[in-house]
Order: sequence, then C-alpha cells, then structure tokens
Amino acid sequence: MNKLELKKAIEACHAKGQKVALSFCAHVPNEILEAAGFCSMRIFHINDIVDTSERALPRNVCPAVKEVYCLLEDEAIKEADLIITESSCDGKKKMYELITAQDKVYYYQVPQGNERDYVRPLLRSEANYMIKTLDKRFGAKVTADSLREAGKVSNAEREAVMALMDLQKSVPPVTTGLEIYKAWEDAQLIPDRAERTAQLLAARDRLAQSGAKAPQDAKRILVTGCPIGGVYEKVLTSVEAADGVVVCFENCEFAKVNLRHLDTEAEDMIEALVDCYQNTPCAIMGDNGRRFALLKKLAEEYKVDGILDIALTTCHAYTVEREKMHRFCGELGIPYLFLESDYADTDAGQMKTRIAAFVELL
Repeated sequence: MNKLELKKAIEACHAKGQKVALSFCAHVPNEILEAAGFCSMRIFHINDIVDTSERALPRNVCPAVKEVYCLLEDEAIKEADLIITESSCDGKKKMYELITAQDKVYYYQVPQGNERDYVRPLLRSEANYMIKTLDKRFGAKVTADSLREAGKVSNAEREAVMALMDLQKSVPPVTTGLEIYKAWEDAQLIPDRAERTAQLLAARDRLAQSGAKAPQDAKRILVTGCPIGGVYEKVLTSVEAADGVVVCFENCEFAKVNLRHLDTEAEDMIEALVDCYQNTPCAIMGDNGRRFALLKKLAEEYKVDGILDIALTTCHAYTVEREKMHRFCGELGIPYLFLESDYADTDAGQMKTRIAAFVELL
C-alpha cells in the first residue's frame, strides 16, 4: 500500500458514511471499532513514506516506529477520524506522544504478559473504556449484537488468511511464500473487511488452481519475528534464490493473530474479546511461552526444515528473545537463523548470502 492508496481507501469509507479509525498493531480490538460503525484500518506498512523522523526521533529507533511517525505527520491521513495508539512497545508508546494530531488520538493500553492475574481485568477495562469513549466522542453505540456481527466478519477474515497460507502445507507447496504474501498484501488495499475476505478466498482459489508448484526438493522455511511488511521482498526473494520456499509465516500478518478466534456465541461478548486478545503470542509479553507453543505446532503442521527469525533493527523484544529462540529450535532439532534488518536495501546482498548458506546447510 502506498500513501495515495491509503488516502483513497479513507475517502471510500467516508463516501459510504463511515468514520475511519487507523491502528498499527494487532493487539487493538478492531471488532469494537467496527461494532461502532467505523471502518477500522490496520496499517502494516506504507511503501513510499519519506523518512522525516530525524527532527523528532533518535536515529537508532526501530524502522517501524519511524514509519508510523512519518505517516501520522503526513497529509495522506489527515482525513482519518481516529488514530488508535497502543502501548505494544516502548518506542511506539513514546513516539505517539510526539505526533501533531493529538485531538484524534485514542490511547489503548496493552498488557505486558499473557498469564498474570491483572491481564484479564485490564483487557476488560480497556474494552469497556474504548466503548464508552467512542460513544462520548462520536455518539457511536456498541451493543452485544453489533459486537457479535463484527466478530463474525473478523473471524471470517482470519480464517481466509489461514486458508491462504494453508496452501503451503502440501508437499511440494502449491506456490512460493512471495506469492502468498503478495496475495495477502493486495487484499489490504480493500478497507471493507467482508470484501477483503472475499479477495483473500479468491486469491487462494486462483493459486490453488494455477498448477504451479514449488520444487519437490525445496527446503521448507518458516518465517517468524517482527512484522515484515518493509523487508519481505528482500527476505523472500533471497530464500527462493537459494532454492528454498517459505511455507509458513508466524508473523503478525499471518498465524500470530489470525489463529485467534472470537466466540460470537458467548453470553458476555466483552469476556469473549478478552479470551481472543489474551491469546496473542507477542514478544512484548513476559513470559512469551505462547509464541514457542505456536511455533512448535506450526513447524509440525507445515513440515518445516528451517526457521528464519526476522527482527527489525533495535526491536529489543524480538532481538533479545532470539537467544530463547535459538535454544528452543535446538530442542526441536530444527536449524535456526536470526537476521536483523531495516527497510533499506543496503543489507540485501549480505542477507542473500547468509540465507543461501543457511538453506544449503539444510
């Protein structure tokens, strides 16, 4: 997605009479926003942002934090009605305090653990506070029934994303990881969730029927770590150039969040939201045992030969967690490679060399 495409998506929502809420993290419960009548757009990466962050941010800040700051200071999003800022990581949390459009900001508190006693009460409190704030600021009402309907639409999209990736379970895989990711990325241009789901399912059918297969002997790679929107092309093309094939993405765009499910039949829909969003295996969590449980499950289901862990530069949660990842993969008996990168192409040659050596070792 580029800035013009984002601007047009916001305009399309307004033309349908919907207000637009932008968010930048999968911890944000989009179902609440959509139950309130908003078009909720989660932004993973904008590919033509000019870096102007040096006037406000240190040079050694995560590229995702820089990009979100630059986007929030850009004319492309000036017509957005609401900006959801979340405390997923310290860099983003403090960066949000610097943006100009503070009148559009809503701050969402993310728990820093999965299992601690305070987590469920905090998630419940945050959900209720968001509902009250939407009513107070916009007169937007959220009911149990509207949450159920929004949940059904969200669940359908999650299932469509996983159905797309599940093509790679076959031996040999149906297509390349690059094709899977691009099909997902193309669907993100569509602001309406139901229409986006339809495109994901259509892409799955198209790829399934294309007849193109990855090589039978291609080494099967699972990609984990940070969201990879700004680095996926150089990573995935390097894997394919080395005769490997990405069969599974554990990252925020795919399994990490799309295996969550909202129980739309629950009597208490706020409690159902808590159940759903508590089950987020993110590296900001301490302890992050859910990530490792998920990786073990995915490695078995997708018949993985190697695990490639991608961290964005200075993303401390993921860069520090690599040591546990290294030990964990050793226990599984699966080779592991950690790469740290940013959105520039200056490391593309080195990345290609390291990935080629890794795939050859497999």
